[in-house]
Amino acid sequence: MLVKQVLGFADLGVAPLWGPAHALERTVTGVTTADMENPANYLSPGEIVLTGLIWWHPNRAETAEAFVAEARAAGTVALIAGEGLHGQVPDELVEACRAHDLPLFSVPRSTTFRTIVDRIYSLLWTDLREPSVSAALPSAVENELLERIASAVPLCDVLSTAVERLGLPDLELVSAADRTIASSNPHIADQPRRVRIPVGRPGGRSPFDGWWLCTRQPADAAQRPVLGRLADLLSASVEQREKRRATHAAAASALLADLDRGDTAAMPDLIRKCGLPADVELTPLVVRMPGAPGIWAVDAHHELLATCAAEFVVCEARTAESVGIAAAPPEQLARQISAYLPTVQGLVDDDRTIAVGLGPSVEPRELIPALASARYAAGAAGTRPASTKPRVCATSEMTTLSTVLEGLPAPVAQTFRSATIGPITRYDVAKGTRLLETLKTFLDSGASWTRTATAMHLHVNTVHYRIERVEALTGRRVANLHDRIDLQAALILHLQSNTPLP
Repeated sequence: MLVKQVLGFADLGVAPLWGPAHALERTVTGVTTADMENPANYLSPGEIVLTGLIWWHPNRAETAEAFVAEARAAGTVALIAGEGLHGQVPDELVEACRAHDLPLFSVPRSTTFRTIVDRIYSLLWTDLREPSVSAALPSAVENELLERIASAVPLCDVLSTAVERLGLPDLELVSAADRTIASSNPHIADQPRRVRIPVGRPGGRSPFDGWWLCTRQPADAAQRPVLGRLADLLSASVEQREKRRATHAAAASALLADLDRGDTAAMPDLIRKCGLPADVELTPLVVRMPGAPGIWAVDAHHELLATCAAEFVVCEARTAESVGIAAAPPEQLARQISAYLPTVQGLVDDDRTIAVGLGPSVEPRELIPALASARYAAGAAGTRPASTKPRVCATSEMTTLSTVLEGLPAPVAQTFRSATIGPITRYDVAKGTRLLETLKTFLDSGASWTRTATAMHLHVNTVHYRIERVEALTGRRVANLHDRIDLQAALILHLQSNTPLP
């Protein structure tokens, strides 16, 4: 697909605002939406970017220049801007696009971004397909498969029907993480998948999204166009799934909002609209992906829970965070998610780590405090070292001071450390002493003077002197249980943190 083909979107109200002929000849590889001031981290070369201009401020004209510069530097080939928020595309954006040689189109409020995305992917998919893929299946078979898909027949049966009617090798539907969604034969040998055809729009909306139609046997020239057409038919199942997820997610958001307000009157109905049973205990889960778009956390959450053989719902929550509710005990969820998370994490760079927190299993009306627990557990999982795999934490495992402290927000932990043992670390740096090491050894030795002296190869009097110095610097006495707990907690936070104290 070339950028100039966007000129053919006039029926959608898309209008060119600026675009020289040479720039319209650029090749398009994908499409994405971006509405943050600094979009570069979320863009890939060759993409058309759609923006609702949420980031633009009339009193800060420089934001247009910065946005376009970052988009062009990331390899963006065209920009489509929505008129819905500001009534028109700002002149500053037109000038910035002109300065950076980036074609710009406007789109009216009446046209949704989803409509444009679907049109672009349709053109991209047409470019990717082989000429023979357009060959139709036998009409009787195609009608039968369409009817079964529309009737929500299990996908395993749909694939089995296709294999039987069309003489195809055994088929599988797999997720982006290679999880088997459906198979025409559950006893397929463990062989590498030879053919992978995208189902629905290519690429998906995140690294965790998308289905592929696969075979473990080679497909001949006559079978490939048939497989391509079958993938087209199965895209209806993808649309069914997305509609179902959207409906359930809206109900989940409404449920959490009602619970937060203390309104439980509509709870049973909302739980059923979430696709969950209303008469069982539910477990809240939180998935976080710092630095990634919010939809990535949602898709990763769906993929993780899909392995758990439980009814669940997922909705987007805070920035880079999604909330899930599952009808299964936390022990089962933690075990299965821990086993699968390394595979899902492998779909993205290590700097975008996935952290999962699980709350307790509770009655529906207790979901709000249970969700707060899940968020705390997700914070604990997220602070664990990068070498810790997987990053999953359930509140049920937070049974020690160390695990409880893992969930403290970083600013809180940093402030407590600085106020408690900061004077010791600064003294050690200034004087070249080992007071902090002595304090740790002393506390680890059960506050025993002799064991500390032995462990550090010191005289007992030296240990006494150093601990007295610690007490003078911190204002806390090791003989006082509460003071000793404060010091122990600060030391634990110090060891958990990669941030030095000022």
